Amino acid sequence: METGQRRWAGIEPAAWFAAVLLALSLTLGGGGTPAPLLELVLQLAAMLLALGWLWSARQPWQNIPTGAWQLSALIIALPLLQLIPLPAGIWQAFPGREGMRAALDLTGDGESWRAISMSPPRTLSSLLAALAAVLSLVLAAGLGARGRWLLLGIVAAGGLATLLIGAAQLSGGAGNPARFFDPNGIYLTGFQANHNATADVLLIGMLAMAALGRQALNRGLIRFDGYRLGGAVLAVDTVMVLGLYLTGSRAGLALLPLVLMFQYLILQPDRKVHWFRLGASAAATAMVAGLAFVLLRGNRMVELIAARFTLEGEFRPELWRDSVYALGQTWPAGSGQGTFVSVMMAAERLEVVDQTQPNRAHNDYLELVIEAGLPGLLVLVIVAILIFRALVRARREPPAGSRAQVLFASGTLAVIALHSLVDYPMRSMALAAAAATAVGLLLPPLSEHKAELRGSQS
Repeated sequence: METGQRRWAGIEPAAWFAAVLLALSLTLGGGGTPAPLLELVLQLAAMLLALGWLWSARQPWQNIPTGAWQLSALIIALPLLQLIPLPAGIWQAFPGREGMRAALDLTGDGESWRAISMSPPRTLSSLLAALAAVLSLVLAAGLGARGRWLLLGIVAAGGLATLLIGAAQLSGGAGNPARFFDPNGIYLTGFQANHNATADVLLIGMLAMAALGRQALNRGLIRFDGYRLGGAVLAVDTVMVLGLYLTGSRAGLALLPLVLMFQYLILQPDRKVHWFRLGASAAATAMVAGLAFVLLRGNRMVELIAARFTLEGEFRPELWRDSVYALGQTWPAGSGQGTFVSVMMAAERLEVVDQTQPNRAHNDYLELVIEAGLPGLLVLVIVAILIFRALVRARREPPAGSRAQVLFASGTLAVIALHSLVDYPMRSMALAAAAATAVGLLLPPLSEHKAELRGSQS
């Protein structure tokens, strides 16, 4: 009992604030713009947690590394820049403002000061959503080893909870209360409105479980050897992969081999890649998951989801074509973050118009450049460089001495970055928080950096 108390007592207060924020983000932040009330609750909770963190200790920010502040400033500066009012002679010169100017001229406001954003309320909403992820980044970056493991536990628990909620969704039929966003949906969605985002939650949860297993083995908390730990992870993976299939996410399944590779690297006691073992592990997972699918092939829900795994009727190429055209209409200033729908409605070709609304570009990078223009592209490049530098350093000198945490963070960012090519994971507050936490895990807390400096000077 005393040992357990000492273990919990070693976790700094900031870790609890970070853990609560991450847990709330994973459960409340998946609804997107169709669920504004949940997003508002999460944003208010983030504000209260930030205040609690600031009051929890004297100078609680003293362990936050410079890199975390730099990344946070870049993320926040972009929408703030778009909200600054400008004289009429400036904003009217930006591409794509002709219709806006003509409408304002009818009301006598054509010469008024206006922001770069064509819809400041939507841009402000995007800023408020980003602040919760920024807080996750800052809190995670300042934590010590135990606090960081607590966050991985939250991510793993989020993946398992998603699977359990998903089981209730699939077994309850249409209209059951476990379906929080679409009562008539057929996919496993968990706490997310978008089934593709659910796939990312499951994949990231698999990485967290492998990292926690490696840590438990290193600390002697379990009496497994490496092979039995691998077998345990394989058993959990089988269930998770079945859930992944039931999300109906083609990109999620395409990213599964990448996640299995990262899991293998996490479970290895050294940096060597044993390719035969890696291939055998992947083959074993595929065989067990395939057997599960064969046993369930008569299930009506499984058959409905299987029909999705074709390219017939794929709308993304047409959407990307119209998005590129929309980009040309607003480049280089951009239309303002959160304004994609209004810009896209004007750019959509008549031959592809139907009853559905193009709510996203299904490519996070393309949508960012449409909304943020050249400044957004520059910020994206700078953020990518800063994260890459942090990753290189973390691989050489793992923060908190944990190679497994670095691999978890690397795998998480790789999943989200690649999925962003065909979808919009970063538009989910849940996945934005997961990505921000992963970035924070790559940055060493300032206290650790100071200890390294003292060691090199002695």
